[in-house]
Amino acid sequence: MKEVELRHFLHQKPELAFHEHETQRLLVEYIHQLGYTDLKEVGTGIVVIRRVSDGPFVLLRAEMDALPIIEENECDFRSLNSFMHACGHDFHMACLCYVMRRVLENNLRKNCVFVFQPAEESGAGAIEILKYLKQVGLKISAAIAMHVNDEYETGTIASRAGVLFSASCEVDVVFRGMSAHAAYHKKGRDSIRAAVEFLRQTYQMNWDEDLVWFGRINGGVARNVVAERTVLQGTVRSVNLERVKERLRDIELLAMKSGESTGILHELLIGSTYRQVEVDEDLLSILKKVVQEKGMSFLECERKLTAEDFGYFSEYYPTLMYWFGTKKERSYGLHHPRFLPPDELIEPAGEVMYEVLARLV
Repeated sequence: MKEVELRHFLHQKPELAFHEHETQRLLVEYIHQLGYTDLKEVGTGIVVIRRVSDGPFVLLRAEMDALPIIEENECDFRSLNSFMHACGHDFHMACLCYVMRRVLENNLRKNCVFVFQPAEESGAGAIEILKYLKQVGLKISAAIAMHVNDEYETGTIASRAGVLFSASCEVDVVFRGMSAHAAYHKKGRDSIRAAVEFLRQTYQMNWDEDLVWFGRINGGVARNVVAERTVLQGTVRSVNLERVKERLRDIELLAMKSGESTGILHELLIGSTYRQVEVDEDLLSILKKVVQEKGMSFLECERKLTAEDFGYFSEYYPTLMYWFGTKKERSYGLHHPRFLPPDELIEPAGEVMYEVLARLV
């Protein structure tokens, strides 16, 4: 079985964050087939170590989890359940396996750590992987990851020095009032009205280059009852975590103002928090050389409001992350039910990552 076949199996059996059991089983089987023996299962993730000298290690990482999206593609290997690899993680895992195979075929004299990480989409699975890496005490000189994206044409690699992906934080704003029959609504305190006022103020604010967005609302129990509780679920994104914390304080103030005139109580619940992804300038220069030598195009892109928990690796190691363009005829975008990077791009994507690895000291 080669990487394309592996990708098909992974794509057919997508699993959500921290439930990647079958994904883990398939990968472990494939990794053993390649010839690697130093393998550790970390939760539902996998860490593979290849040591050939006393020097430092280079870490390469791929994500494992899928999304609660029903696939709309008609390919032969479409998802067999109600989840989907709509962010390309099946492609990423196949690419990393390709790199692992190339390392052995060429007997590359590099100390490598290959990480298959769970729960990137939700849950910050990188944190558990990093805890394990600290426990085993590996000296890591660089960490590398890529992400497919059909925003960019096939053959285009995009990245930038400094912050590539924004810091982000999931936030729920909860409003609590008092229930009453709609006919006697003056006896109640309407949490929906406070939530609506909060949203009105939120969307009138100038957030500059940051993002404050609420994509889900849930409130009330019946059409003729004053809503006692309403929850707004959203995301906050900015250039770094300190700036995200500032925006959360702004949200807290808006929530307080929205409820104070009607006696509505509020609460902020903080969910998964992702650090910004930072790209090391020296590592980026190596990537640019590889792209040039392969006759591909490099694009200096802007900071993205997308979030990635690879940012936690940036906190401890020099990191390189980049977009790998997969657009052919049209773009669907990440997290779309028709997002599907072509199989034939697994090898060229893997070659770029392998060549960057091979050039590192």
